Amino acid sequence: MTAANQTIKSNPIFADQLDRMPVVWIIDKSSHNIEILISILSTQNLQIHTFIDDTFAANTDSFALPNVILITPDTRSIEEYQPWQFLRSSPNLQHIPIIIIVEYCDPIAKTKAFNLGIADYIVKPFHRQEVLNRINHQLLIRSSQNCSQSFQVSAKPESISLQILPSKQCDIDLRKQQLESILNSLDDSVWSIKPDFSAFIYLNNATEKIYGYPNSTFLENPAFWSEVIHPEDRGRVISAHNHLLNIGFVHHEYRIIRPSGEVRWISDRSYLVNDAQGNVVRIDGIIQDITDQKNTQQQLEHNALHDGLTGLPNRNLFMDRVDRALQYSKRHPRYQFALMFIDLDRFKMINDNLGHLVGDQFLQAIAHLLSSCLRSGDTVARLGGDEFTILIDDIESYQEPLVVADRILNKLQQPIEVKKQTISGSASIGIVISTRDHESAADLLHDADIAMYHAKSLGKGRYALFDKEMYEQNLRIVQIDSDLRYALERQELEILYQPIFALRTNQLDSLEALIRWNHPQRGLISPNEFIPIAEETGLIIAIGDWVLSQSCQQMCKWQSQFAKAQSLKINVNLTCHQIREAQLVEKLDRILRETGISGKNLRLEITEATMMDQGEDTILMLEKLRSRGILLSIDDFGQGYSSLSYLHRFPVNSLKIDRSFVEKMSFGGQNLEVVRTIILLAHTLQIAVVAEGVETRQQLALLKEIDCDYAQGYLFSRPLSALDVEKLFLHQA
Repeated sequence: MTAANQTIKSNPIFADQLDRMPVVWIIDKSSHNIEILISILSTQNLQIHTFIDDTFAANTDSFALPNVILITPDTRSIEEYQPWQFLRSSPNLQHIPIIIIVEYCDPIAKTKAFNLGIADYIVKPFHRQEVLNRINHQLLIRSSQNCSQSFQVSAKPESISLQILPSKQCDIDLRKQQLESILNSLDDSVWSIKPDFSAFIYLNNATEKIYGYPNSTFLENPAFWSEVIHPEDRGRVISAHNHLLNIGFVHHEYRIIRPSGEVRWISDRSYLVNDAQGNVVRIDGIIQDITDQKNTQQQLEHNALHDGLTGLPNRNLFMDRVDRALQYSKRHPRYQFALMFIDLDRFKMINDNLGHLVGDQFLQAIAHLLSSCLRSGDTVARLGGDEFTILIDDIESYQEPLVVADRILNKLQQPIEVKKQTISGSASIGIVISTRDHESAADLLHDADIAMYHAKSLGKGRYALFDKEMYEQNLRIVQIDSDLRYALERQELEILYQPIFALRTNQLDSLEALIRWNHPQRGLISPNEFIPIAEETGLIIAIGDWVLSQSCQQMCKWQSQFAKAQSLKINVNLTCHQIREAQLVEKLDRILRETGISGKNLRLEITEATMMDQGEDTILMLEKLRSRGILLSIDDFGQGYSSLSYLHRFPVNSLKIDRSFVEKMSFGGQNLEVVRTIILLAHTLQIAVVAEGVETRQQLALLKEIDCDYAQGYLFSRPLSALDVEKLFLHQA
């Protein structure tokens, strides 16, 4: 596609200030962008040439040189963008101001562009007034530069005057008037100084506006311009200006200090002006206040590296600091640091029960609490969700991070007030000490994560220090996880069924489905070992679905063979991951429909801890299951004894007293009274009670005495295969 040449005539803004109509080049790969820009510029007296970027270099010779250029580069690598290379290598184009077009969310492109000498930028989607202002601004600057070539500007401390050189192209008085008008209408400072920096020749009115000092201050003391430069930037700026005579052009950004003490950022472009013989006659410059641009850029960079909710460093910034600490440790063998991985316990319950607004404010309170526990050189970050990390810098011994962890856990024991809600916090903390074996920040974070899960498995609300044993255990977990992914398709999983008896009639009431894994190399693997791994990896959903389906199919088969099985229930354990599934009700409807058993023959067992972690949405979902006749039971009841006060909230038919209470029952003992209280409360709420882990006749006698409804345990039967269950049916018949 060749360039398009368009002249737009309307509202003469610049035509009376230049020898010719201003020329704008637009270089873009998108014809749509070009059309929008032409539409916006239709209010100006401009001559426009448009180019598709891949044919740009071959189509410029026949067009008038531009006063300003608009380009849309590839932000991934501006330096390699072909039009950019052509513009900067062409003697006729390399000093033309370039405006870059960028996406709003691309601070990296803006930063890189300014470092490469871009004059300004325009943000997409286009806003008409912004486009006009930025282009007009560059045209004014370009106009002043062109006009200044026809004049020699000089000044004495007491006055400023323009010495006009002869010109055949324009009326001298008019050009003088135009130049003064243009220079003093600019928001940018325009200045001229002698080549040896001994005296300013000219300063326009904007200089006073930018610096806050009257122009006379600079005219009387030329060295004053360096005194107002920020001390941290002064040496760099003076050095650059000292090299100006050798390189001919300098563009840099630095800070100045105004009389009030306010710090402002400026962009300073300085260039040599030579006479016809090539001698340097003066130095001209343009200074632009870019404080707002810098603040925006710094805010964008801050947002890219910090968490929007808490203001803490995010994962990217945290990992960068850990990597720096790791590299420093390789150069200084005695230097050590520690990394903490913190996971809030039961944060989901706070979100579900109190709402996400309270949850967010709770996270903000936790961020403040963690920060208050650290030294100034340490770093706390939020990785996302309810996960936080801490870098404890320069430690003398492994005891130091343990002290910090204790401090955090102690503070978390104090109630946190959020929107008139009192919340008790708890966290599991994993700690790892840096060693020479760690190759990257990811390695350290991985080890801290392992330690955190170890702390959580020990009962939450505590910390664990990573060690070699944890690493080896994690390797075993990884291997089990890998093998477990194939266990279903290899038919290595099987289901055993443990009978549950009614204590009043001694009759079989139900069967609990218990999963077992026969590993081809390791033999029988306990569910206590592989179920937690399946929960962590998400495999528990597929395994749980398989157990549900297989158990219901087996019950259907028994009902077709044995009259005794018609009234039996099959008990299936439901994990927290399954409960949180949005499609759980629909999935159970399908399983019941496909297997042909009634909901009254299915009892779902949910652990007390899982039930306590669920919010109102889950309770509504459980009520939907009850409406289908499906029975619900709380498993391991008594582990969280505070749940007694919440028992009435759950739509359950029965509860299982945890085996730890049954094991410790004795005549007149405290545990007996606890079990008696649970049974009385449950019966008051019309909830049946099952005792699990019954192994002695004494336990059975006590349970009957305190009116327990059902029991299961080795006293009655071990878990049975499906074939052995059928033998039990025949025996009971």
